[in-house]
Amino acid sequence: MEIPKRFKGKVAIVTASTQGIGFTIAERLGLEGASVVISSRRQKNVDVAAEKLRAKGIDVFAVVCHVSNALQRKDLIDKTVQKYGKIDVVVSNAAANPSVDSILQTQDSVLDKLWEINVKATILLLKDAAPYLPKGSSVVIISSIAGYHPPASMAMYGVTNSPSWTYQSPGW
Repeated sequence: MEIPKRFKGKVAIVTASTQGIGFTIAERLGLEGASVVISSRRQKNVDVAAEKLRAKGIDVFAVVCHVSNALQRKDLIDKTVQKYGKIDVVVSNAAANPSVDSILQTQDSVLDKLWEINVKATILLLKDAAPYLPKGSSVVIISSIAGYHPPASMAMYGVTNSPSWTYQSPGW
């Protein structure tokens, strides 16, 4: 069965996309014709993932980006626009779960990291990307089942990965 090319001519950024769900999303977008910009915190990871995608005939651009780092987030957007001239799809997939403590036992530093990566980074990434998202573009924010039914060991992760918030821009 031939894969439809619904994303032919589109440019898609997928954060945390060198393995797991992010990699699979990037792969599918690429197989459907998108030029895919993948990212991860480590150069080796983006290089390995990019080669796997290229081996499948996917146009891929790999950028190191830790989403909680403002300069790296801006670099991800700037390099994408420099290479492709636009952004049509942003998939915010990056998240962290640095602790299995109960909510009341969670250290302040862990709360900061959860907020920075799981909530704030997505909003700031979209702020950076917004000027380059034409009408009709798509934003996908990946959340977790833990947002609906978090086990005690993932309670704070669940709070910061809740699927209950959305944002729509009049320009999109």
